[in-house]
Amino acid sequence: MASIVYQIDKKTGTKYAFESVSYWDKDKKQPRSKRKYLGKVDPETGEIIPSRGRTSHSEENTASGKDELQALHNEISARDKTIAELRRELDELTAQNEELLKTVKQIRAIVERL
Repeated sequence: MASIVYQIDKKTGTKYAFESVSYWDKDKKQPRSKRKYLGKVDPETGEIIPSRGRTSHSEENTASGKDELQALHNEISARDKTIAELRRELDELTAQNEELLKTVKQIRAIVERL
């Protein structure tokens, strides 16, 4: 026999609804129950707000999710290109800096001789 069981999360105070089905466990020789999550309970109306579930995704949600994923992929690609360009620029500036440091050392050596 199936029944609806309510459970409250002590941390958040959110109330959840589960479908509970009892059965006899032959090994342990005592009753057990299996619970299936139904959703959250609306605190104002007391109605169960159903969970999305794995099979309830509509094609629109899937399509919009794919669009979002593609947009994120494009953004990541663009950022990767920018990072690569900045790394090349950093390498060039580091090389220029090393050359300038060598030149400064040479100038200091010349000034010390004078």
